[in-house]
Amino acid sequence: MITLIKKEIRELLSKSALMFFALMALMFVFLGQTLSSTIEDSAVKPVIGIIDRDSSAYSAIITGTLESAAELAYSGLDDTAALTEIQARGGAAVLTIPRGFQSAIESGQKAEIQILWLMQGAGVIDSIPTGSVQAVLEASIQSLSAYLIEQHTPLNADTILSPVSSSHDTLFKGRLIEGATPGVVSGMMSMRTMFIPIIIMMLIVMGSSSVISSMGLEKENRTLETLLTLPVKRSHIVTSKIVGSGIVGIIMGAIYMVGFISYFNSIGSQAGSLADYGFSLNFADYLLIALSLFGALLSALCGAIILGLFASNYRSAQTLTYPLIGLAMVSMLMTMMLDFATLSLPLKTLVFLIPFTHPMIAMKELLTGNYLLVAGGVVYCFAVTAILVVVATRIFNTDRVVLGMTFKRSKGTTFAR
Repeated sequence: MITLIKKEIRELLSKSALMFFALMALMFVFLGQTLSSTIEDSAVKPVIGIIDRDSSAYSAIITGTLESAAELAYSGLDDTAALTEIQARGGAAVLTIPRGFQSAIESGQKAEIQILWLMQGAGVIDSIPTGSVQAVLEASIQSLSAYLIEQHTPLNADTILSPVSSSHDTLFKGRLIEGATPGVVSGMMSMRTMFIPIIIMMLIVMGSSSVISSMGLEKENRTLETLLTLPVKRSHIVTSKIVGSGIVGIIMGAIYMVGFISYFNSIGSQAGSLADYGFSLNFADYLLIALSLFGALLSALCGAIILGLFASNYRSAQTLTYPLIGLAMVSMLMTMMLDFATLSLPLKTLVFLIPFTHPMIAMKELLTGNYLLVAGGVVYCFAVTAILVVVATRIFNTDRVVLGMTFKRSKGTTFAR
């Protein structure tokens, strides 16, 4: 019994499996450090601008608290200069205190602070600066409430405890969205894009796993060796596998697109506010998404064929799916947590180089009119596919297609795993 358990452990924890587990662990360590660094950068003092048109004692309390708790990038009366400066600094918002701020409170009414949010991205982490500004603003309102209590002002309790309200407008991708905070805009985006990376990751994992498993079974059953002995060119064999994988990719992509369009339309009918601000998709957009998905699936399936060539049996083939699963998971997490536009240049390069990323970000980028990135991603995915086809063809013309992964046991002796 113990001997059988040891045998199973040795087979499951092969050198190749341990190597891929280590690579995946390192990949997720890097991803965790990247996300942690991004969160820390977002959690620092928010960069804001203040326009105080009232210049009163009450507005001074608000601006004083804001200046102490946030990084003040602009203080003046010029709306254009404030917007330009905050955009240049990558700031979060411009807060305007209108004339009559103090007089409104003294008359028992709520005064209003106008907030223009500068939304940098629609990722989960991109909303952290918004929360920081709202917390700072709430602290400044509490300071004003404390001052009113100390002065024994003859106002009702509601006015003293909540003397200020706020109006919100958001500038996102060159579009002004009136009456909405970045959280609202991000929420509307998330309703349409949240599950897309997960679904695409599942498609890539299932498609690549089936191809690699098929290659392992062909070797285990000696089907591939039989094919190689027939008067058929090896290039024809690999071409048939790639074409077959392409057909599978088309079927999977078509099924996905039918469900995706239905999902998008149903969500849009219930929360169609984005269309009111110009964030919508047309037939050309759906076509680009389909091409991006097909290119990514095809590159994954071709990569699976190459990895499957190194398998010697069905069990070893299962191990070889780990690299593709790891890349698909990294793409999924990066696109769900972060917006491509707000990534640093090294991270943008890394994310762009993973073909699976492009269909995951395609819809969000098309909603904001970034056709160049999506079209470039489509071209890149098909270029990667073409390179992988060449690599697969060359490997098929070697003995590796029969031997799989070989390791030296002793001098002059090899064995396959």
